[in-house]
Amino acid sequence: MNIEKLAPKLKPWMQVDTWHTSHPKDSERFHLALNSAFSELGSSISYDDFKEAMEYLSEELSSAKLEAEYLTQAIEGYASRAETISTFCLKSWPACSARCRPA
Repeated sequence: MNIEKLAPKLKPWMQVDTWHTSHPKDSERFHLALNSAFSELGSSISYDDFKEAMEYLSEELSSAKLEAEYLTQAIEGYASRAETISTFCLKSWPACSARCRPA
């Protein structure tokens, strides 16, 4: 996976100061970012790919300047959620898998 292609799909979510919270708008932005990533890159994106893309963004975005341990936990948690959604799309919902193939 090309992290430089995935990172811009996650940026609209991570550039908001509250990206790491459980606020409903942050959750909505997270899911919209995943939809954008899956639509362009396919839904077969691994935990490591999500994690690397978020770490890449955390170095450039002021919204990701958090305490190191908290940032690591947040990134790992969201990478895990993203991979779970990716796996669901691939294995459990053929319509999503078909829709989320790269163009």
